[in-house]
Parts: sequence; structure tokens; C-alpha cells
Amino acid sequence: MFPPGFEGCVTQGCDEESFEMAKQLALSHPLIYASFGCHPKAAWSYDDDFEKTMLEYMEACGKKVVGFGEFGLDYSHPYFGPNEENRERQRQVFVRQLEVAISREMPLVIHSREAEDDTLRIMKAAVPQDWKVHLHSYRGSVSHMKEMLDEFHQLYVGMPGILTMNDDHAQELVRQCPLERMLVETDAPYLPVQGHWLSHPGLIPTITARVAELKGVELQRAATMLRENARSVYGF
Repeated sequence: MFPPGFEGCVTQGCDEESFEMAKQLALSHPLIYASFGCHPKAAWSYDDDFEKTMLEYMEACGKKVVGFGEFGLDYSHPYFGPNEENRERQRQVFVRQLEVAISREMPLVIHSREAEDDTLRIMKAAVPQDWKVHLHSYRGSVSHMKEMLDEFHQLYVGMPGILTMNDDHAQELVRQCPLERMLVETDAPYLPVQGHWLSHPGLIPTITARVAELKGVELQRAATMLRENARSVYGF
């Protein structure tokens, strides 16, 4: 599954059901790292016990934990998304997790879906401009992406494998994002990569090659820059 030259990937525990698997993966393989947080769609479950459990998993993984998240805001659900009680709960949990992550000096893995204004407003109030941020599997507007890049000087935009598909918006995001502020990711196994029935981290070279085409740069230049960007955020 991992190609020659593979140097590592990050798995996520973003709800109580996925914490244990993330821990097992991180501790069982020298090149698998982990991040932990509460996905916004699980915000209803966040309380003191959830937070205590999450921090215990972080402690158990030690130096294999390289980020906090994914967490943030998601208003995309057709029924719950417009519900103000749900949105307020998500905002409260987002603010609390930002406090925890920043107090622990951890890079942020931010999930934002159809919540651009609230995401930016809350982050501007809570996150230092020089904080390391991974805007995870970004699918929002070009204008919001540029606002985030301007506001947070060490924010990197995660471009998922869907950019290899016939997806004009995903490809335009790549064209509009500076290469030096970009990450590539699979969000495996959820988002597809052209020509593959299963998405996994070993497909990063395929995504990188398409980024190079869209940016009009040599593959080696794109691969080197994207690798350095990942190292800047995650430290490996």
C-alpha cells in the first residue's frame, strides 16, 4: 500500500469510536502518526468525560501525536445544518477545543463545511496569526481560502484526491492556492482518487502529479515543496 519513499502519514481519531483505532495504528507502525479531536458532527457528544478520554489517548500515543483534530464547524447536513441549536453547540465545542489545542501548543487540523463566516470569525478571535493550521480537505470558496491564507501566516490548505477527478472546483482551488501554502491528502477512505476503488495514503504521488499539472510546474518541484509543507506543519 505504501510506495517507495513513503515517509509517514497521519491518521485521525475524531470521535470516541475512532480513538482506539487511531492509537493502535500510530503505535503499531513507525511511520503512522496520529491526531485527536472531536469532529463537528460529533459535537453533541463533547463533554468533560469526552475531553478527558481524548487527552488520555493523546498521552498514550506520546510523541506520535502530531496535531489536534480534525475539529471545527460543519453546517452541511440538510436537516441539522440549518438548526441554530446544533450550530451553537458546534461553535461552543469549537471554541473549547481551540483553547485546549493552543494551551498544548499543537497544530490545528480544521474541518469547515458551509460555515466559512463562523470559522473565520472564531479563529480570528482565538488563534494567533502565526499558528500552524491545516485546513483539512478543503472544499469551500476561493475567496474564503484566500482570507484564511491572508489571516494565518502558517496555514496550509489541504487538497484531497478529488482533485484528480472531473471536479472543476477542486482543480480551481489548486490553481488559486500558492504551492508553498498547500498540502495534499487522501482523507482515506472517504474521498476518491481517479482510477482507484479504495483511497489510501499510498496514492499521494498520484495526487501530487495532478497538482503539478494544474500548477504548471515540474513534478519534482511540486513533490519537494509539498513534502516540506507537510514537515512544516507536522514536524516529520
